Amino acid sequence: MVSHRSAGVLWGLPELGRWDWRLHVTDPLLEKTHVGRGVVRHTGVLTPRDVVRLDGNAVTSLLRTVTDIVHVVPLEHAVLVLDHVLHLGTVPRDALERECTARAGGRGSRVARTALDLADAESESAGESLSRVTMRELGVQPPVLQQEFTTDAGRFRVDFWWPSTGVVGEFDGRAKYDDRETLRAEKRREDAIRRLPQVTGFARWCMREAAAPALLAPVLLAAGLPLGRGWAERPR
Repeated sequence: MVSHRSAGVLWGLPELGRWDWRLHVTDPLLEKTHVGRGVVRHTGVLTPRDVVRLDGNAVTSLLRTVTDIVHVVPLEHAVLVLDHVLHLGTVPRDALERECTARAGGRGSRVARTALDLADAESESAGESLSRVTMRELGVQPPVLQQEFTTDAGRFRVDFWWPSTGVVGEFDGRAKYDDRETLRAEKRREDAIRRLPQVTGFARWCMREAAAPALLAPVLLAAGLPLGRGWAERPR
């Protein structure tokens, strides 16, 4: 059965970094995973509910595919995939909880468990998902996602909000400011949010910073957001 990241492509799951061009399949008759030329054959038990037909192909179900992927990829990739399915509502969290619990102690179970704890249905982009993984590494307090504010210029929603410190965070990746009017509108929006009495700091960053703790750290610190002890004590 087509499985893992190959099945993820068929299900439209997001990828992070370079695409894995190899074909991934699951063969219940194998005793251990075999990596061949262009094909990775995974071992594993498949029940009838784990297999569906998609575009004429025998493919692991969406739940099984997501579970397989988050047990073999790095944390940031796993969080991205989980955020995606939770945001769309295509896979319920309780089903993911059951699958991860069933694999506890096995290969990749620690990363999968951490990713599920971090995953949030409110996350709306790959940059937001990646930012939260980097924030975890920096020891940043988990933010509130998609917080709405009523300002003198209208009602606006921000990507990240830390109510205890009054810091707003925005990932600049969803929109490109190609014209002056769009840029002016965004400037008015930010200024209106900054004027709110509960907002004491404002941070913006792009994908480059989202993927690198050493680059995101000074951005957050400049906005007044405290980092974990290890990062806060590093010379800058």
